[in-house]
Amino acid sequence: MFRRTIISTTLGVLGTFALLSSAALPAQAASAPSQRTIMISHTDTKKVYDTIITFHASKAMTAATAAKVKATLAKKMDAPEKIAGATASGPKGAQLYCDNAYNFSDSDGTFSFQHRCGGTTGPWGYKLSAGVCSLIPGGEDGDVLEIGMSWSRNGTLQGTQADHLDGFCGRQFHSTFNPDHDGDAIVYKDDFIFTVEVDGETGTANVAISGSFTSLGCQNRIACGP
Repeated sequence: MFRRTIISTTLGVLGTFALLSSAALPAQAASAPSQRTIMISHTDTKKVYDTIITFHASKAMTAATAAKVKATLAKKMDAPEKIAGATASGPKGAQLYCDNAYNFSDSDGTFSFQHRCGGTTGPWGYKLSAGVCSLIPGGEDGDVLEIGMSWSRNGTLQGTQADHLDGFCGRQFHSTFNPDHDGDAIVYKDDFIFTVEVDGETGTANVAISGSFTSLGCQNRIACGP
């Protein structure tokens, strides 16, 4: 019953998060003392990938409270703030060889991918980090809604994969890019939405992931698996 209640509430804010991804977000976030939206993004040291977490408070916050919440979020994520609008977790135009397991991790979670040489599919996975789960009531057992992976193949939109309405933070979310052949170029985006509590403030947060890569076939004995 608890999970269904959370999901029902979360579905009602999907329209809100569509607005959060717009270019107008930074201006909205700066409008203290009625500030409600905070966005933090992080990157790895090699700047290969980064991820965005957005917090939308259930009620307006003062500038001081918003600053405190933002600092707590950054500390929880154990990563410095970055300019909002960065690309989210996963490969950026990478060349991923078949028969190799790939993992792209940052402070929000880990995106994984593997394509079999000569195969026709590309299984992917994503797991939220312990830092994210610590913000959610219930921790790793706390409710998370994955809205469904949207993606394109060689520039052609493939639609949205099935969502996970009964997810929880510790879950290994996964599905498959299908079809995915040797040499295909894949671009993807997904969102994970959940309720959080930060410094006494309750709100809805969103982790947005996205990336792009070429699913390469076997080109030499070193790059490819046995």
